[in-house]
Amino acid sequence: MVTVADTAFSIAVVRAEESARAERLFEDPYAHMFQPTEPDAIEATNRYLELPLFREIIRLRTRFIDDAIRALGGLRQLVVLGTGFDTRALRMPELADTRIFEIDFADQLERKRSFLDAGGITLPNRVVYVACDFSGDWEPRLLAELEAHGFHRGAGAMFVWEGVIGYIDGPAIDRSLAFMVRAGGPTTRVAFTWAQPSIDPDSLEQRTTRAGFTRCEDVGSDELWRRHLPGEPPFIATMSRLAIAEV
Repeated sequence: MVTVADTAFSIAVVRAEESARAERLFEDPYAHMFQPTEPDAIEATNRYLELPLFREIIRLRTRFIDDAIRALGGLRQLVVLGTGFDTRALRMPELADTRIFEIDFADQLERKRSFLDAGGITLPNRVVYVACDFSGDWEPRLLAELEAHGFHRGAGAMFVWEGVIGYIDGPAIDRSLAFMVRAGGPTTRVAFTWAQPSIDPDSLEQRTTRAGFTRCEDVGSDELWRRHLPGEPPFIATMSRLAIAEV
């Protein structure tokens, strides 16, 4: 059975391929470690890689979020919601002094840890895995777990919310955004991916404002394509979007 976590393999493939490009948008020397072995996961990985623009969208959104992190400077707390096989904690020198909390389902975190262990990679002490199943009344449980692992509530944080919105409904989107504001407090930011029709474009600012954010910038993958890739982007690139919201 294919799970949401299996899609992380296809993203890792794209990120691994980037290092072989002469003109790369980013470099991920760890992504090649994450290889599917189960038949269902292999099939799902190939299916995603065959989707139109899949590789381009992953490349662009990875670069966008990397740049958003770099723009902050002096970042002390980074929370990755739905970390998958994200390796920013290892590959970005800008995060050398940042406490990083990687959140996902327990099985996914264990799977990620096993691949890194097999590759001889030891996580630095500043990187913490926090398991969460995002069911029921998950917000107080997650906040308690974060604080137990050294998260300073209300001290400001950067949240990365990449490739998650497409798998959850409207109420869950609202709850997640509100959680980030409550947990991080003033100066908190979130960089996230979204797409129509998961969120109506007219309601993006309304949703982030309702959650407690005071500002939200939105950019389409078509604009990022013109910034980083050759040629004119296909029309469907306008459907994939990214945003940064600030408290």
